[in-house]
Amino acid sequence: MHQIYVFSSTGNTLHAAERVGEGLGGARLINMALAQDKETEASGDSVGICYPVHAFGAPAVVHRFIEGLSVDPESWVYLIVTSGGGPLGAAAQGVGLLAQRGVRVRGGFHVKMPGNYSPLHDSPSGGKLRRMVDRADGVLEGIVEDLRNRREKRPGGSSMEWLSRWANGSALASVGAKDRSFYATSSCVRCGRCVALCPVGNVEQGEEGLPRWMGRCTQCMACFHWCPVHAVQFNSTTSLRRHRYHHPAVSPERFLAWSGR
Repeated sequence: MHQIYVFSSTGNTLHAAERVGEGLGGARLINMALAQDKETEASGDSVGICYPVHAFGAPAVVHRFIEGLSVDPESWVYLIVTSGGGPLGAAAQGVGLLAQRGVRVRGGFHVKMPGNYSPLHDSPSGGKLRRMVDRADGVLEGIVEDLRNRREKRPGGSSMEWLSRWANGSALASVGAKDRSFYATSSCVRCGRCVALCPVGNVEQGEEGLPRWMGRCTQCMACFHWCPVHAVQFNSTTSLRRHRYHHPAVSPERFLAWSGR
């Protein structure tokens, strides 16, 4: 039995974990967001830890998950990080975080995916998106081959691990309050999807059913990208011009079922 622990906000990492699980002949996928702040004992023929890069390192959700994680020493542990840009030493940082819990990572991998951090850049679309998705699937095929053959692989960017630790720590110290500019336009249909998808329970339905953000944001952008009527905005300028993105292979229905909140 294979287990894969996954944090995903727009489906990139969920898709990666599903492809890897299929390539291994089947795996149980576990939502890391539902296991954060809990004691987790992982075991299996292999145990995967898969998450997107936030601020050149692990998202806040992943930090809180790893703090309660223990893994059977007999399990073959690997790490997969996805990112829209350069990851610096993000994978090496993840290996270090797991080592602090006594978890030895045998393979560290990175997959470049379409970017979804809209406050800094627009998400790709059209032909560019299709090419990026195809390239990522090719990389995932190579990762599956490495995992099947138990090829140990050190993560890239190890010399930049210190920079990822510094940048990631600095960003996480102030990330919670970055939802101050979030709001919903008059097109909001009060469906509650943004509430259901937030991995840290930061969105609530307030007066007249409109969403409100509670100051503990993780900047995953799930509420923005999955809003079915594009009502959720993160500011009053660039937000209005950004594409909404989710991985083409992950439907809204699939992601809602996956979220499980």
